[in-house]
Amino acid sequence: MFNILISSVGGQGGLTLSRIMAVAAVRQGLSARTGETLGMAQRFGSVLSFVRVGEDVQSPIFGPGEADYIIGLELFETVRATRYLRDTGVVFAADEYKPPVSASLSPSPAWTRESVLRSLREVLGEKLLVVPARDLAVRAGSARAINVVMLGVFNAHARLFADDVVYEAIKSVLPGRAGEVSVKAYELGKAFYAERAKSA
Repeated sequence: MFNILISSVGGQGGLTLSRIMAVAAVRQGLSARTGETLGMAQRFGSVLSFVRVGEDVQSPIFGPGEADYIIGLELFETVRATRYLRDTGVVFAADEYKPPVSASLSPSPAWTRESVLRSLREVLGEKLLVVPARDLAVRAGSARAINVVMLGVFNAHARLFADDVVYEAIKSVLPGRAGEVSVKAYELGKAFYAERAKSA
């Protein structure tokens, strides 16, 4: 059983990413369940998507300290999600910074992008990989493909799904040009992880 938490803000495609992963799991002959806790998703509120993949998954939701992986599509929301990570877990965080309105109104330096990154690195250490996901998504053809870039990074590490299964899942959930761009984004995410692993 793998517990995967996708942390994002509304409009970033966290729910789409969970759907792609669930479709890939089923196409690979696995059982999958997804669930969400939604803030004001259409107004950049906090969104947590729970994905469980295994031989016989009964429930979609897991609790704090139970996530094997966290895929963070935004830095501030990744910080919020770290309480879900188990001791042996790994976090993949997109280098995106869209703090809540309350943070922008605060004079506290704790809410700056640099301090959020520093906090993540201090807490997670080697469990954290920060990804220039927007740059890679733009290279693929759309800044909206950040979520699929992160899927590429995640799957290059976890090797949970076969690549051809992921391609099929992407094109099933995102038909037409969006699917083509997303496949490129997935490949760029994989390549980024491979390059980092090579230099580590």
